[in-house]
Amino acid sequence: MTQYAKDYSVGELMCVTLAREIEDGDVIVLGSFTPLAYASYILAKITHAPNSTLLAYASVDCRPFQLSFTRAEASATRGAALMWTMLEDLNSVHLKGRGDVEAISSIQADQYGNINLSAVGEYDNPKLRGPGGAGAPEVIKMHRKMIGYFPNHSKMTFVPKVDVITGTRYVIGAEERIKAGYRPGPIRYITGLAVISKEEKDRPFKIDSLHPGVSVEQVIENTGFELEVPKDIPETEKPTEEQVRLLREEVDPYGTIAFDFKPGKERLGYLNEILQKELESIGYA
Repeated sequence: MTQYAKDYSVGELMCVTLAREIEDGDVIVLGSFTPLAYASYILAKITHAPNSTLLAYASVDCRPFQLSFTRAEASATRGAALMWTMLEDLNSVHLKGRGDVEAISSIQADQYGNINLSAVGEYDNPKLRGPGGAGAPEVIKMHRKMIGYFPNHSKMTFVPKVDVITGTRYVIGAEERIKAGYRPGPIRYITGLAVISKEEKDRPFKIDSLHPGVSVEQVIENTGFELEVPKDIPETEKPTEEQVRLLREEVDPYGTIAFDFKPGKERLGYLNEILQKELESIGYA
């Protein structure tokens, strides 16, 4: 009988929910260091998806590793099947449409499946400047599934139309994607309140599940565009006791997942706390 955890954070719930999107055999690309996504991939690899392939940094088919701000890249390299260059990665996976999952997050996301990582407001004179798109356009369009995670589910994040498009699914219906030479797959966002998805460009995002204690009204009030609301919406499956144990003891003992939930002003202080813990663990503090 499944033993669901009674003590878990929203971050751990989101992490486990994202991990459940990973199918055994998926090709998973680890992009810029996004702790919650990394933890989800590794959790999936050591539980229900042992045959998934992790592409991390310059390594191919790396072994599961412990999250760390100082040792993640070295850990991913150790035991990998082989090493390659970024150019080989792009040509073999991204541009060939062989990737299945690379979870994204962004400043804004809209009802059309566009995301914005560049700027809020006018591009040349923004209210907020983001990190930029990097590989987001290829990831979102070419990968089989567009999986995103958004700790902050609000009208500031989910807007009617993004200010700048730095990535778009373009054609998302299964038939359209096949005709365009892409593999079909959904857009699915895991947020701090719910799971929402979109599979056809002419239909709105649909509420797939509500996190424990969250109401439909809360999700609607915090979303800046129309949502399809099914008659019966299930509760998001809780993490199991074993999944929480694995996250806290083996995958993310330093608490890097929580970094994604810290406001910008608190991140530097939290990063210093984690770095101090890491240094203490190897006797350098």
